[in-house]
Amino acid sequence: DMADVKGQPVARRAAEVAAAGSHNLFLVGGPGGGKTMIAERLAGLLPPMSGDDAVAATMIRSAAGEPCGGLVRHPPFRAPHHGASMVAMVGGGSGVLRPGEVSLAHGGVLFLDEVGEFAPSVLDALRQPLESGTIRVARSGVGAEMPARFLLVGATNPCPCGGGAPGSCVCTDTARSRYLRRLSGPLLDRFDLRVAVAATSPLDLLDPQPAESSTTIRERVTAARRIADRRQGRPNSQLSAAELDEHAPLSMKARAILRGELEAGRLTGRGLHRVRRVGRTVADLAGQHDGEVRDDHVHEALALRSRSHSGGAR
Repeated sequence: DMADVKGQPVARRAAEVAAAGSHNLFLVGGPGGGKTMIAERLAGLLPPMSGDDAVAATMIRSAAGEPCGGLVRHPPFRAPHHGASMVAMVGGGSGVLRPGEVSLAHGGVLFLDEVGEFAPSVLDALRQPLESGTIRVARSGVGAEMPARFLLVGATNPCPCGGGAPGSCVCTDTARSRYLRRLSGPLLDRFDLRVAVAATSPLDLLDPQPAESSTTIRERVTAARRIADRRQGRPNSQLSAAELDEHAPLSMKARAILRGELEAGRLTGRGLHRVRRVGRTVADLAGQHDGEVRDDHVHEALALRSRSHSGGAR
């Protein structure tokens, strides 16, 4: 339950926005900050599966030889080890084609902890399902296309030693830069939300008051998803660039803010589209789904998409 997560208001908010708009989420922070804890609870913020997604998830789990116990309703959470092979991730096999982790996560969350430790070829294989929501597996004389639409959550330490308390890092600038460069630009670009997770303060850890529960957050997430479904028939993260002007029109102030970011080189063209999609989700969560995406929505979307640690644009 998200009530277990002490402090971390920005990361908690990012998880809510990610669940509401099906936006991929990237968490950067030292050990013990709560990255894994938040990721493990994100699937619990998603509404129960129904219709085709529930049937597909049940069939996938059955094909993989995993127990179902009836129709799968709860969004799955999959967290493969960073040593997972290509076949384990995307599916396949020498005899019988079996679904991989990307298909087993269909309708739910795929969590890659220490994402930079995964083989580059395995990470590159995620591009197709992230774009199309399906994975095509082909072997000699046989092939299959399987559903694979999931919310991707990646997590990494900021450096080889993990960072730790302020001033305790022993890594050189070169070592930190080399460590983060293991994550390819095309992969990082597929994360709509990129959030730094700092160590939780002692006051938050010792606070006896429980944080907001998953049930309360899920109600807002479900309401926002219904809004998006009525408006365009799918989550905001799947809006094309051409559809943004129709479904996520910008106010004059919001347009001016984004123009300034573009002119300053702090935002790329592709990043602009992602910020607009996140801004639409922020507005939906606030119940302001009939009007424009305003400046306050855009400010939050930009804050939840911090610049890459290699110094590039958003």
